Amino acid sequence: MHARTLLLVSLFFAASAMGANASDHAEVGEAPPLFALPDEHGTVHALEDFIGRPTILYFTHNMCHYCTQIIAFLKRAHQTFGDSDLAILTLNVWASDGIFIRRYKEALGLPFTMLAGKDPDLLRAYEVNYVPIIVFIGRDGKIHSIYHHYVLQKDFEKTTEEIVAR
Repeated sequence: MHARTLLLVSLFFAASAMGANASDHAEVGEAPPLFALPDEHGTVHALEDFIGRPTILYFTHNMCHYCTQIIAFLKRAHQTFGDSDLAILTLNVWASDGIFIRRYKEALGLPFTMLAGKDPDLLRAYEVNYVPIIVFIGRDGKIHSIYHHYVLQKDFEKTTEEIVAR
């Protein structure tokens, strides 16, 4: 019994250190894990400031060629809804400073905010093992949908319309 107790205590502390609390992970129907990260100019943007607005979180990196298709979806959504009706935050999971962000934004002509997303707590909270990952957050501050790796254009557009309409 002593060995089992030690094992359980060890697992508890390991899980705590890894943030294995359910509220620390992105889950549909729950509030998103909060973060505050810098953009290419060093200005810090906090997700908390966007709660109450429909928001899309888009996890990507510079070498994801497939991600350019999702960027096209995001650009169309930005043109359709603008900044006032829809917040789009792109998170570059390779970037810890503005250099990668600037290059990505310039290469793809991104009109919306990109943040330095190379943060272990962020990556763990959103379970980012690959890109792209797209998280849709409704006006109610809850995660509406999470698309891992791929989303069809019609599903992207439908989900975007749903979070904007609510």
